[in-house]
Amino acid sequence: MKAGNRLVIYETGDHKCVVGIASVISVEASDPKNPRLEIRAGRAISKQVSLAQIKANKMFSDSPLVRIGRLSVVPLTTAQYKFLTGD
Repeated sequence: MKAGNRLVIYETGDHKCVVGIASVISVEASDPKNPRLEIRAGRAISKQVSLAQIKANKMFSDSPLVRIGRLSVVPLTTAQYKFLTGD
């Protein structure tokens, strides 16, 4: 990640859904295995998107978001970001 990247906030608890957006302010990567990020909270999204909805959408079929479990960070295409955030 780098400063200026947009983030989608996903709740992994009982709800398993996208709940908001944020952005990367800075990245300190002197330890590449453990980079430190400063993020700025954005806003809650108006319509939460569940994991079931994400998995059902063909645009995510090749995404590590649905192919590889337990990832903290995955890249999204512009179309995927728009679907998840409504932006």
